[in-house]
Amino acid sequence: MPSQATSYFYTIVAMGVVALMITNAFKIQVAGLKAFSDRQELRELLEAVATEATELIAFTEATNATAKVSLLTPTLIGDREYWIRLHSDTTEAWVEGAFGEPWAGNPDHRVELPWGVDASGTYRGGFGTLMMNCTIQGGVQTVVLARWESG
Repeated sequence: MPSQATSYFYTIVAMGVVALMITNAFKIQVAGLKAFSDRQELRELLEAVATEATELIAFTEATNATAKVSLLTPTLIGDREYWIRLHSDTTEAWVEGAFGEPWAGNPDHRVELPWGVDASGTYRGGFGTLMMNCTIQGGVQTVVLARWESG
């Protein structure tokens, strides 16, 4: 017949294992919520950049002048580095972005820009202020994304 002490010991070990499983389940859930929140914040930032770029394009077209705008952006989103890029091809232009290094992998999000615009440039979060410059060159509007550092 087993002793009471051994039975209590196994009960405590089983309770400890269950507690660890519950703790890990909560950690996984919190990490998932944080990742979702970070992706949402990046998407909102890309939409803000696309909105500013669209306004810059409209202003440049209306005034036939060069225009420049700077945006304060977060250093990190959550605890992750991010990048934003303006890109265009022969049919469309867009703003794209993701977490990590800007030259590796595919973008996580993409927001369209007005058609007929030449867009280029990359901004890496945390390195200066995001700046966009819009000009008309040869009848084509060109938007360039860069960073601006004071000093």
